[in-house]
Amino acid sequence: MNITTEIYGTAATLTPRGDIDFQHLDLLRATLHQLPPTVVHVAWDLRDTPFVDVAALHLLSTPGSPQRATSLANLQPQHRRLLNIACKLFPDADFDRYLNGPGAQQAV
Repeated sequence: MNITTEIYGTAATLTPRGDIDFQHLDLLRATLHQLPPTVVHVAWDLRDTPFVDVAALHLLSTPGSPQRATSLANLQPQHRRLLNIACKLFPDADFDRYLNGPGAQQAV
């Protein structure tokens, strides 16, 4: 897996290339934790991520210091299916915010 990090002031875009699964979860979390504390918004751009499993839900639930707003961009159909299932199974986890966020349009 390769992860591109772009920082724009207080926002960062992380673009993983490859599957998000438990094999890559530690690397993804490490990348998240290496962001400067001035970054308060993180967008995960999933255009180059063909498959995600439950590890993606764990990643989205990773507590941060500082607390950061998180969004998803370029969701593909498989990503949406997983999030829809998570919304039904864990309604209090607020995973629906990732389906309805401004950057959650489907990848082209």
